[in-house]
Amino acid sequence: MTLHRPLWICAALALAMLSCTPAVIRAPVPPAPPSLPPQQVGTAQILMLGDSQISFGAGGPYIQFLQSLGQTCAGLPPAYARATAQAIGVRSTALHNWTARSAPDRDTICEVDQTYGVNAGSYGVSSAGLSYVQIGTADYPYCGGGTTPLKAAADHVDPDLIILAFLGNATARWQNAGVARSDWQDAMRQLPPDLPCMVMTTIPAFAPAENQRRRIAQDNLGAAVSASGRCSFAPGITPETLQAIEGRPENFRTDAAGNVTDATHPTAASAARFLAANQSTLCTGLRAALTD
Repeated sequence: MTLHRPLWICAALALAMLSCTPAVIRAPVPPAPPSLPPQQVGTAQILMLGDSQISFGAGGPYIQFLQSLGQTCAGLPPAYARATAQAIGVRSTALHNWTARSAPDRDTICEVDQTYGVNAGSYGVSSAGLSYVQIGTADYPYCGGGTTPLKAAADHVDPDLIILAFLGNATARWQNAGVARSDWQDAMRQLPPDLPCMVMTTIPAFAPAENQRRRIAQDNLGAAVSASGRCSFAPGITPETLQAIEGRPENFRTDAAGNVTDATHPTAASAARFLAANQSTLCTGLRAALTD
């Protein structure tokens, strides 16, 4: 059948255009790279051992501080941004009680409390919050023969960082620099050699005279730790913490008339104030322990 002239012309033009148009060469599309797993940030385990300040108010704020180091302390290894922490405080104890192998010094930690049946407060072990416990039970097997509570605790928990938080009960002992040095050398020998550690002193008391005594004890301990080169040291009695805590009844337990009834143990609120006032010192100590 004969095409009409307009249709024939359009068909011819279309064929001519197809024959004259160069072919478009497209580069091959490379395969998509394999998807990579998200970067994993390890979770460090921190163990804090100390005295009754932990169980009478400071333990909760300490745990909160240590588990939020990513927001409070710059320059730490990534694993510490999401750290988990345990804080264990045994009443009326000092560092030398934790390093003792026998009675009477070891008894404060290992003998069952005859009045209450428990002698310690802990956070992050038996429960996330405060638990009153007796050292030596299944969750706290620190009193076996042939070892010390400090070494047993470090071996049992196997932490990535240990923090030793003491002062008040050793104030009289550490007025003597030689005794402070001897106590620290005993502790240092019992720490695993590859375990990072920080020694800190605890929250100021209410009375200025008591804090003056504690400052001398703190200076003697700090000199011993610094000379050993084994752990970092973070003083707890500083001008900033004294201004925040000392002489302020609101930082301590009081009676109905507002009189201080416990002049050495902080409340949780005052422990939080202490940590805020001492944040720079604590972060410096942590960086020294973890990045040197």
